[in-house]
Amino acid sequence: MHAEGNAVVSALARLFGAANGGEALPLSGIRERASKELSQFARIVREELDTHGISIPPAISLVSYPDCVLAVEGDHPQREAIQAWLTDNHRITKYFKEVEVLFEVVRAAENAGEVFPEYSCFHVGLTSAGPVAYFDDHHCPPTLA
Repeated sequence: MHAEGNAVVSALARLFGAANGGEALPLSGIRERASKELSQFARIVREELDTHGISIPPAISLVSYPDCVLAVEGDHPQREAIQAWLTDNHRITKYFKEVEVLFEVVRAAENAGEVFPEYSCFHVGLTSAGPVAYFDDHHCPPTLA
């Protein structure tokens, strides 16, 4: 295993306490952290979009494609304006990826031993009732068309 792989395994072992028998962050704690980060991400996005005259509802769907493109999905009436705001918005893209990683850790822990499809997309839906996050393994193209 290469150095980067060892670092990831070591970090996960510390996180879950598997290697050293020490205190581990329980899965419920990781879920809670993922949920808090998702809510914080949604709050920041809503605040920034408000400054551009874009409000929710209608819901906004953001998706991370396998080629690392963050895009707006769906039929939102201001889709082009949202995508323009999102393009080159490194702060939001970075935060989205941080939320995605937390949800990937939860997903991997909940489905230990399961192999996920190579092309899996992470979605964040921003709704008037709050944010939702989920993975789509079946309808995600390998690249943004």
